[in-house]
Amino acid sequence: MTPRCIARALPLVLAAVLAAGCTSSSSSEPAAGAPPAEPKSPAPTGVGPYPEPASPTPAPARSHARIQQPHGGIPSPASVDQTDAGAVSRGALTALMTYDTTTDDSRTEASIRTADAGWCTPAYAAQLRSATTHAGPGATWATWAQHRAYTTAALTAADEAGRPADTPTTAYRQWIVAVTPHGRDGWKGPAEEYTAFVELTRAQAGAPWRLSSLSLQ
Repeated sequence: MTPRCIARALPLVLAAVLAAGCTSSSSSEPAAGAPPAEPKSPAPTGVGPYPEPASPTPAPARSHARIQQPHGGIPSPASVDQTDAGAVSRGALTALMTYDTTTDDSRTEASIRTADAGWCTPAYAAQLRSATTHAGPGATWATWAQHRAYTTAALTAADEAGRPADTPTTAYRQWIVAVTPHGRDGWKGPAEEYTAFVELTRAQAGAPWRLSSLSLQ
């Protein structure tokens, strides 16, 4: 299977992939805009499925003036070496997986924050801003909200020999991401764990890398 064979089913990333917070790893591809089951703890493969870049025709952006920063804030591109694809992918995923139930209505706000922070290509940022889900935030989110929880994201590099080689303008990275909720009442919930396959692009060698697409398992 080639590195580009799966990702078209997940073009809108966390706003669609995580918005409902379900209960088990999905073995089939969800429809665009529909959340899959909540994942188990997948093992890294090193070979993909790495996603295809976002469509060059971006979806219209929606209003996001009310989006606020979560507990602890999120990293910005200026805080990392933007010519380092690994550092950029880590920062973008950290932003995408940082939520706060006291300021966010769902996981969608994290996608908009990440786009607004400048981690993504213009096309992918537009997709994140316009991402929607027909489901509610889900039972997991409701539990977090009961504890007025915020999340932290811990990333472990999972690149292996099978990862596609970088080119001057395209790079792929794989991460294991653990998202842990922390209640303001002292509660700490179980971590959600994902394998993230990231594609980054840039206009030319030496330019800053930007997240262009993401696939989760």
